[in-house]
Amino acid sequence: MASPTARAWITSRSIYLFAVLAAVGITAGWIVSAGMVLNGESARKTVHLGNDRLVSFEPFAELNGPMCELEPASASEELLLALNLQNPAPAASAAAAPGASDAPPPRPSEAAREEVRKRQPVSNITDPLFGFAGITVDLARNEVIIAEENLSTIVVYDRLENTPPSATMSEPKRMIGGQETFLEYACGVYVDPATGDIYAINNDTMNWLPVFGRDQKGDVAPKRKIGVPHTTAGMVADEATQEIFLTIQDDHAVVVYDKHAADEAPVKRVIQGKSTGMADPHGIALNTKTNELIVSNWGTTNDRPAFEQGKGGGGFGRSARRGDFPVGRNRAYPATGKVLPPSITVYPKDAVGDVAPLRTIQGPKTLLDWPTSIAVHTGRGEIFIANDTGHTITVYGADANGDVAPIRVIKGPRTMVQNPTGVFVDEKNNELWVANFGSHSATVFPIDASGNVVPKRVIRSGPADAGAPMLGNPHTVAYDTKREEVLVSN
Repeated sequence: MASPTARAWITSRSIYLFAVLAAVGITAGWIVSAGMVLNGESARKTVHLGNDRLVSFEPFAELNGPMCELEPASASEELLLALNLQNPAPAASAAAAPGASDAPPPRPSEAAREEVRKRQPVSNITDPLFGFAGITVDLARNEVIIAEENLSTIVVYDRLENTPPSATMSEPKRMIGGQETFLEYACGVYVDPATGDIYAINNDTMNWLPVFGRDQKGDVAPKRKIGVPHTTAGMVADEATQEIFLTIQDDHAVVVYDKHAADEAPVKRVIQGKSTGMADPHGIALNTKTNELIVSNWGTTNDRPAFEQGKGGGGFGRSARRGDFPVGRNRAYPATGKVLPPSITVYPKDAVGDVAPLRTIQGPKTLLDWPTSIAVHTGRGEIFIANDTGHTITVYGADANGDVAPIRVIKGPRTMVQNPTGVFVDEKNNELWVANFGSHSATVFPIDASGNVVPKRVIRSGPADAGAPMLGNPHTVAYDTKREEVLVSN
């Protein structure tokens, strides 16, 4: 064994050797690196992507307190709401602080505003053709009635109209549209089988349900109109009870009115709550044989207080002041939003409140994909679903439940089914009608059609090869400078 003196000498020499090796390594690395820089072929270069650009750095304002409140996983809905109300955002607190200015920014001068009013757009993106959305057939008068969104009109055609392949379009027999009609972003339509009155719903903007007489046309005021919640999406009537049912997508609810209601008439019943399984409901249909109400759901939802008669509302427009309306989205609990798989939920037609569905069709086997409209063939015991982004019509048994595959699917280029947003079953003539928002067309199929089949008849509002911009109530736009593209949210 080496003595302590020998061990110390060995250690010092080892340290010296390592230091020399490190210096040699650093020097060699510098020489190699310098050689790479001098050698143009192998030199490492900084690559600049794109053109010169302006880069801005702006520090965030100092915040008082935590950005996110720590909330236990077991927090109740009431606690979540209380935290939201008692702890306003830092920006709101700062604005309310003493000495903070609440004066609005100065408005542009009248001269500047006038200059903007005179300015003409360099270009515009619009769809001048009818965008067929909701559809129904007046069986007593042999007419098909279509709600269309692009021009906010109701158009009427003969039931047997068939646009020739060489024709640009089919002209409607009648049109209803204009400032006096209370039509805007018309997405659904129903016809009274006895009187021929036409009921129309407006989805995102005009919170009215106008009713027109059978012979009304042009820019005319409706016979009457019903004040309804914001974002009505689907409509069906029960002629036996003289009631009308509406889906309210923002509120995950169904509201029921007297069919002859007008103006600010009260809601008769509300179906809303966690147990209902409704999530962004759109389509709605009535099975008169089983007395069941059928609703199609896109899947987005959130939690909010339970509906109590007289204590609802809290949404936009008249919903802010109507206690008989469903609980509005402005009262939704924070951080409770979720996206569920699309579904079909079934209820007793006289359901009210937070009622669980009798059956639910949901799961990957169902092929549901933005199920937007529903129709029922009571004689065959079948439910027909128009899947907007799936470009399909899926058919299920009326008693289907769970993750079940459709019994038939209409899909393919020959069908002309593209972004279908409306579907109607004509039990009298055993025909299926489809309104295709993505192809400016209404297509008619035999009731038992399946697969990639050619329609029996087609009504087109434009050339067969005309593209559809798919603008549906656009809200915001952005410009992508890199790709030189305009981005539109609908």
